[in-house]
Amino acid sequence: MWIAKSLTILAAGTSLAEAITMKSLYQPLTWTQDNQTQVLPVHNETVFHLSSNGSNPSIVILDYGKDVEGIPTFRVSQRQGDTSHFETTYSETLSLLDSYMGDGPLTLAAAMDTYRVKRYNITATGLYKNELVQGGLRYQKLNLSTAGEIEISHPGLIPTTDVTPISKLPGSFNCSDSELTRIWQTGARTVQLSELPAHSVPEFWKITPDGAFVHNAAPQPWAGSDLASTLMQYTLKFSAKPTAGGFGFTVLSDTLGSGIYIFVDAEHRSISAHAGSTERDSAPLASMKLNSTISYSTWHSVIADVNMTDIAISIDGHMALKFSQTSSFLGSFGLGASFGQAVYYSNVSLTTGGREIYKSSLADKSVLNDFLLGTNPLPVLVDGSRRDRIAYAGDLETAALSSFASTNGRKFVNGTLELVGSFQLTPGFFAPTAKIQQLPRTEEIQANITGLIGYSFSLAATVGDYYSMTAEPGFASRWAPRILRLLDWADSQTVPVQDGTDSNKLLNVSSTLGGGWNYYDPAQSQSGMVMSFNTIYAFALQQCLPLLSSAGIGNLSTYETRLRDLRHAINTHFWNEELGAYGLSLSRMGIISQEANALAILANVLIAGNNSRSSASVLSAMERHLSLPASGRLLAFSNSRGSAGFEQKVSPYASGYHLKAALYANDSTTAQNLLTSIWAPMADPAATNYTGCFWETLSPDGTPGLGGSTSLCHAWSSGPTAALSQYVLGVQLVDAGFDTWKVAPQTLKLSWAEGLHPTPHGPVAVKWAYDVMGALKMKVSGPVGTRGIVKLPLRPGCTTSDKIRYNVTGNSSAITSDLTFAVKGGSTFHFQQL
Repeated sequence: MWIAKSLTILAAGTSLAEAITMKSLYQPLTWTQDNQTQVLPVHNETVFHLSSNGSNPSIVILDYGKDVEGIPTFRVSQRQGDTSHFETTYSETLSLLDSYMGDGPLTLAAAMDTYRVKRYNITATGLYKNELVQGGLRYQKLNLSTAGEIEISHPGLIPTTDVTPISKLPGSFNCSDSELTRIWQTGARTVQLSELPAHSVPEFWKITPDGAFVHNAAPQPWAGSDLASTLMQYTLKFSAKPTAGGFGFTVLSDTLGSGIYIFVDAEHRSISAHAGSTERDSAPLASMKLNSTISYSTWHSVIADVNMTDIAISIDGHMALKFSQTSSFLGSFGLGASFGQAVYYSNVSLTTGGREIYKSSLADKSVLNDFLLGTNPLPVLVDGSRRDRIAYAGDLETAALSSFASTNGRKFVNGTLELVGSFQLTPGFFAPTAKIQQLPRTEEIQANITGLIGYSFSLAATVGDYYSMTAEPGFASRWAPRILRLLDWADSQTVPVQDGTDSNKLLNVSSTLGGGWNYYDPAQSQSGMVMSFNTIYAFALQQCLPLLSSAGIGNLSTYETRLRDLRHAINTHFWNEELGAYGLSLSRMGIISQEANALAILANVLIAGNNSRSSASVLSAMERHLSLPASGRLLAFSNSRGSAGFEQKVSPYASGYHLKAALYANDSTTAQNLLTSIWAPMADPAATNYTGCFWETLSPDGTPGLGGSTSLCHAWSSGPTAALSQYVLGVQLVDAGFDTWKVAPQTLKLSWAEGLHPTPHGPVAVKWAYDVMGALKMKVSGPVGTRGIVKLPLRPGCTTSDKIRYNVTGNSSAITSDLTFAVKGGSTFHFQQL
């Protein structure tokens, strides 16, 4: 089991304060050396000796056992010879350590080190500590390739997220099936590594009197204007003083840093252009030899003239590269440094349409805000520990509920809501993502186009969930105006399918707003009248009604009517009788979406439909059309000839909704199949790519679904943690904020389960078990000042008070003949079947 080991290192030049910060250190559990098969344990006194003749590198592989993250550090206790080329490489998987870059680079944000390999020129003994965070990793490679010897001790990472052992979290879940217990704990660990405390992200650039010093860092786009990502014609000017390798910068960059990367290689006197964020992302779009030398420690003047497809770069007054391209047509600019490069930047200016819209010496720390390169001012729950470390509105609905059930990460959920929720555009919908190195906006975005429109509804659902979980004073009234703007916009985008009645109107999404989390699937399936957009809209309406009621919305009935009519329209127009389920869209009715059909159950769409349709029949149809016969895993989209163009992917994100829908419908067989086929293999410590966390996507064979780029610690996959706490432990809210709560376990054929579910008033503790004769024993306690309802998970044949004998103690009373009890918080309810 992973632990954060206690360690104090006082090396030459190390202050006491720095030593104290290192007391909690992730250390590797085992190691191997120079491709040997012997796996050795790591102890506090372990010293790693690396000796190279300059031709054959000396390599040590460290295994942390599970994903960890933080700021890398190690101590050099001895050195001799040439130790100028010592490197450390990081990866979530062992196989990718064979790649020079490990499982990087990771260029999407400035929330961690761009490169997964770090090069050191070791000139002295003592403590070495990185400036930036390495996100989720299980493996680390130490590599000395120059002719020398070095002794390394205490390699590890200084954590920048909470290190509370999973067994000590505010929430817990244990049961008679160790596999299910491990699944709950793996989801909790996934969330824990994705919860970034405020001010835990180091500054990405070092600001000096000479300007910004940038080393091994992908360019991050200038974000000083809402129009930055839409710029098509501009002139960029700056000064660069390289000290190693050269420098690199982007033009026509999107918000995640991908655009046209200009790579200036001082060592080889060349310049090239590439599509992406680094020179490694594509073959050169254009390249030239430089006529003059790019001298180190000398300032050079750089001008980039951008006119959509046409780009011209001059250096020190000489044309260096002029080319046309069709990879990017609009976007901002960014300044960076490729691997092995180090450079100072200063005196940057941006001019468009004859008007200078940005100018800076880059010598003041305020510039970090201009490029979103500073620390994170708020605690946030990001999508993943390694990738992307960005706040995503769509991921949050799943991750937030698992956070509430395990880490009780209320502040992280709230911080993310406040940040992403401030990115509301003029029509009423929200931007789907927000980089975390910024405070919430104070003004709406003056634009009317976004992508991933479904994420706006997911955000609204999370807002509703947060209110229901916390009943935080003032939250409903603060959020209601924003939620109403979204819902009113959505209503304005509904159009009649047959007649003009409201009960036949569906949300119609234009191609400029469409797109889903499954970005790799056909774009034409992600716009128009799409089932998933309509069901997530219905789900958001449903989840937000309690919040709107609490806020005192005068026309609440309007939104209740819209929900009723939308449910009816979904049932009427998306139902495919032949499939026995809902079709993907009105234009592709022969395909079914796992997420959309699950949301139809969770949004209670079926209650508005034909009586012959039921949650059970839809779940059965999903099993028939989505299941992979060899493994039992379910695809995100139906496995049929009609699904041509859709990637065969298993999505823990979509499957999370499927799992909740199955438990909501009391379908234990489907729930167990999903848990054992999708999440159990990821949670198996013996699995090849085990990280102790849940993955972003899977291939049909159970391997990482997006190859080496797959995030193997992705919070949107943590759904079972909340589901097991809510339905198997059985703790559910009745009133907002858990003033009244309910315990109604579904047993999944377990013999016992126990755990804690946090609430704003304190934990609800539950323990239930059956003896060898099947008799139930149950204990429940809740916080003082609350009330509870306990529905006993009695075995068949023992469902009413006249059929069994029992003893009850505690402040409780039976309220129905099926042995449901009202209990009072502050006392312990005991039930013993005799």
